[in-house]
Amino acid sequence: MTKVRRMFPGGNTAEGFYSFHNNIIGDNRNVLYILKGMPGGGKSSLMKEVGKKALEEGYTIEYHHCPSDPNSIDGIVINELKIAIVDGTSPHIIDPVYPGLKDKLIDLGAFIDSDKLATNKEKIIEAKLNNKIAYSRAYGYFKSAKNIYNIILENNKRGMNFIKLNEETTRLIDEIFSKDHREIGMSKTRHMFSSANTPKGYVDYTHTILENVDNIYCIEGDIGTGKSTILKRLMEIGEIEGYDMEIYHNPTIPEKIESIIIEELDICITSNKKASEFLHKKINLNNYFDFKIKNNRDYEIYNLLIEEGIKNLNLARENHEILEESYKSSIDFDGVNKIKQDIIREIF
Repeated sequence: MTKVRRMFPGGNTAEGFYSFHNNIIGDNRNVLYILKGMPGGGKSSLMKEVGKKALEEGYTIEYHHCPSDPNSIDGIVINELKIAIVDGTSPHIIDPVYPGLKDKLIDLGAFIDSDKLATNKEKIIEAKLNNKIAYSRAYGYFKSAKNIYNIILENNKRGMNFIKLNEETTRLIDEIFSKDHREIGMSKTRHMFSSANTPKGYVDYTHTILENVDNIYCIEGDIGTGKSTILKRLMEIGEIEGYDMEIYHNPTIPEKIESIIIEELDICITSNKKASEFLHKKINLNNYFDFKIKNNRDYEIYNLLIEEGIKNLNLARENHEILEESYKSSIDFDGVNKIKQDIIREIF
């Protein structure tokens, strides 16, 4: 059994920063540690070390990566213990729901030496401003890319045989749901991203969520052929039937669904290309699409806008690194390490 799953609880999207951080762990948790603090203050390193210890102890782990630095961690979940640790600072602010009961707030900002930090005041203010500008530009480009995507979508619809699409959708619904006879309960859905736009470009961890799924349906098709529409329909039926589901969203246009996992049925239905690396059943919607309708120049413009967005994410990351370096010299890391050891003792 795979010991590690990786995903993104947030995304750099056409809607700006898009957060599913409240879905990292549910209300049935035992403990949620919420870390507050400063850039470069050791939050990600703390979580990585706890994750390493959990793996050594034989537990399965979810690593929730930061879309603005995929090498950094926004959260970890130790599944068997129902314990999570999350970064609760901006832009993904998380506050305790059950303070003193299930949720523990840990302020690493207490280990800042304000006098030392003051020497970097101007550098921090400038980096913060440049960081904000870079993100604003990045999200502007992603929003423009979405507008072009919608132009492609409307154009390509003219070349799609929707009668055949509806027949394919009906067959898929029957195949997935009709054979299972069960008592209908209340559906629970957990929303995440399995890929993201990052300063390093497009980063995709979908393969880590597919490794333990035996039945994978891979939906292929160009823009406008109905992939997200089929997935949305399957999600709606899953909710009606009372299945618990993991829903993974498009990293640029988050209202679009990319993958659905129904653990009870041991099934994943996905339009992510990583599915082709596993044993899967292919549903090719391009069979019902007239490629002569495509406007290739629109695709070129869309890709250029995504590239410009990525470039500005990289600029934002450069400014964040300035913030991290500016804070590090003023942090009492002995105090941070003591907190880390206290958490490890509590958990294990």
